[in-house]
Amino acid sequence: HPELVVHIETRTRPFLFADTGFDAALYSGTPEQVANWAGTRALPLIEEEVVPVCAPALLGGRERLQPADLAQLPLLQQSTRPEAWRQWFEAMAVNAPFALSGPRYELYSMTAAAAAHGLGLALVPRLLIEPELARGELVVACPKPLKSGRAYYLVTPERGEPRPALAAFAAWLQRLAAR
Repeated sequence: HPELVVHIETRTRPFLFADTGFDAALYSGTPEQVANWAGTRALPLIEEEVVPVCAPALLGGRERLQPADLAQLPLLQQSTRPEAWRQWFEAMAVNAPFALSGPRYELYSMTAAAAAHGLGLALVPRLLIEPELARGELVVACPKPLKSGRAYYLVTPERGEPRPALAAFAAWLQRLAAR
């Protein structure tokens, strides 16, 4: 649909559609969080899966590390997900006393950039770092992904039916997500 123009603005928290000119939002959250977003309906797109990644040099010549090896390396923290590393280590049955330690970053793009520069391991959704993985800037440090319990949603105001442009956008997103 080359005739459509999409304007993108970043917000890290839910908002009231009535207070904005937004037609829709792409939101990452738990089913409970999206259900509590008043006056909206949500279309689930993709379940989130997080993977531990780093710069290739951080692996020290090894192809992959074991979960316990990761507990000994610097861990980059996502400020919006302060418990993520602890949850990952618990799921791997690894004692990691420093799982909550390390520098914190506000956005996944910042966390991924820090990891690509060799500052430590990042635990990020794979779908957000596919280009960095393809270019070899990041590698999966340990092939043990974890379903985070979160998903990506297209959120729209409950009021009225979506305009044709938004319906086309939603259909396009669903096709991409299905791949």
